Parts: sequence; C-alpha cells; structure tokens
Amino acid sequence: MKIVKSYLIALASFIVSIFVFLVIVSLVFAYTNIDDRYIDSGIFLSMAISAFISSFILCKNLKKRGIVHGIIINIISVLIIFAISCILNQSVNLTNTLGIYIAICSLTGIVGGILGVNV
Repeated sequence: MKIVKSYLIALASFIVSIFVFLVIVSLVFAYTNIDDRYIDSGIFLSMAISAFISSFILCKNLKKRGIVHGIIINIISVLIIFAISCILNQSVNLTNTLGIYIAICSLTGIVGGILGVNV
C-alpha cells in the first residue's frame, strides 16, 4: 500500500510541477521577444525538471531501487500526458517526440531516483 501511495504522490507532484513550469514557459514566450522556435526546448526542460522532481519524491519515500522506480514513474507520467493530449486533440499522433519525451524523462528520472534514495 505504501508503494501505491508513494506513486500517487509522485504523479500528483509531476502534474503540479509540469503545470507550473508550462505556465512559466508560456508567460515567458508571451511577454518577451524570444523566438517561437524555442518553445519545444521550454517544454522539454519543463518535462525534465518535473520528471526529476517526481522521481526524487517517489524514491525519497520508498528508499530503494531509485533507477527502476525513477524510470517507471516517469514513463507512466509521459503516457498520461500523451493520453490527455490524444483526448484533447481527438487523434493519436505517434511521432518521434513521444520517444524523446520518454527518453528525457527516463534519464532525469534515473538521476532523481538515485538522488532520492541516497539523500
């Protein structure tokens, strides 16, 4: 039961942090003269930071298997974001971007998981 509770807390932290960072990114692009071609970079950075935070929180609670839990929580998070995107767009678009999101979130999830277990 502790594992399920820890995963739900980590998912909630991912959703809250991605929302906050995406609002910040959108405000930066709305009120500055930064070129729009950097929007994807802002989204990738937001995903990476959120993945780190969620895996750190999860592994700090569980205190074991930081690499495995870090990868699992962030793949679940990316798939939830992908499902929401498919529902809102009313279509399924499988592109290379999904693989990049999973790779970035997995790598930062590993780092967050390792630090979460050892801190």
